[in-house]
Amino acid sequence: MIVGYVDESQPVRLNHEHTEYQWMTFDEAKENAALPGIDDILDFVEKHFARLAPSEWLRINGQND
Repeated sequence: MIVGYVDESQPVRLNHEHTEYQWMTFDEAKENAALPGIDDILDFVEKHFARLAPSEWLRINGQND
């Protein structure tokens, strides 16, 4: 799993395997999850990356934003 922070104005670029995307809240993503267990992953990401700032050890190049 990769979690990243992007500026909301950053354009989304899709590769040949995808034709569309949709931004969702964590609750919306859990409601639309196609695989079992995804809700547990989303809970983890929300708890450790959305509600809290990630540890400095998880940052690439020591970026703070």
